[in-house]
Amino acid sequence: MHQGIYKLANPNALDTPAMLTYSHIVEENIDEIIRICGEPENVVPHAKTHKSSDVLNIQLNRGIKSFKCATLKEAEVVAGCGASEIVIAYPMVHPRKLERFSNLIKSFPGTDFRAIASSKVHLNLLSEVSKVIDGDIGVYMDLDTGMRRTGVQPGTNANEFYQSIDATDGLSPIGVHVFDGETLYIPSFKERSLMVKRNIGLMEEIWRAANTSGIQVKDNLAGGSWSFQHYADNPNIRPTPGTWIYWDTRNAEMEELGFRIASLILGQIVDEDAEMDTVTIDIGSKSCSSDQPLQHRFSLVQYPDTELVIQNEEHAVVRLNGAPLNVGDFVIAAPGHACTLTVKFPYTNVVSKDGEIVGRYVHDARDRI
Repeated sequence: MHQGIYKLANPNALDTPAMLTYSHIVEENIDEIIRICGEPENVVPHAKTHKSSDVLNIQLNRGIKSFKCATLKEAEVVAGCGASEIVIAYPMVHPRKLERFSNLIKSFPGTDFRAIASSKVHLNLLSEVSKVIDGDIGVYMDLDTGMRRTGVQPGTNANEFYQSIDATDGLSPIGVHVFDGETLYIPSFKERSLMVKRNIGLMEEIWRAANTSGIQVKDNLAGGSWSFQHYADNPNIRPTPGTWIYWDTRNAEMEELGFRIASLILGQIVDEDAEMDTVTIDIGSKSCSSDQPLQHRFSLVQYPDTELVIQNEEHAVVRLNGAPLNVGDFVIAAPGHACTLTVKFPYTNVVSKDGEIVGRYVHDARDRI
């Protein structure tokens, strides 16, 4: 079986739907992220896309040692692999999360754990954790540059909040954290570049105010899948990309980037409706994330003109538009959002360049506790 750039020697060996990951493309994508960011130490990628210690170990072996995590389970897996630095890029409020965070710090003394904060409540809770671990916690101020999800608003509020980190017992200010989700799905390179230039200006205001007050700014993290490359040339910022290692069809709209889609879904045609010019594929929302608009949830690699018209839990109805597909045919589908594909499967099948199944990447950071 050969569809697009992807080979699969024996699709009958896998029950569908199944997740596929091409290891040589994963390696290529790692090469590309290091090229863009200059060196492995300059990039702090998210663990949320792959959620796998197997993939983490590949990155660690290539010199990438710092990671962002959205969940404590991700952080536990990343720490267990031996990462030197972990940033919990999610506000921790629940007592159980704070307990797990303190346990992580005590269990992995060789790893530098850092947190983000944007509320006085966050600071007070992290201060209590510092007492439990009997040591200071490094904290980034989470700055909202326009997404209006989490973060301190720019301006006087941000300057004052950064100083309040320094004034809180047991906390040490590190710098500014920015996830500029407002740049998502903006195809124009120039428009995204201008947005990032504005964001850097907002960060610089905080740096200047901190310097005037004699407060340190040691490190800053910024960017997501749609903007990280625009921060890469700033010596005071480490980019924090998300989806890059697996890539997907939405991110591939950024033609300036050289990543390729590494993880896909193997599906099979299970029914057809000649009158409606459709076939039904076993790639439902339980095997491919439904967080994207219907037309962007997946794309058939070999048949880009097909159109997803219905998706239910275990079914996907696709209008053929001339594609020669029949019941029993296998298809390879590229996801619209790679980060939410991983959670659909306990593991992904690792496929070689020649199409042979050579192992698995286990999604051991997938489930919450």
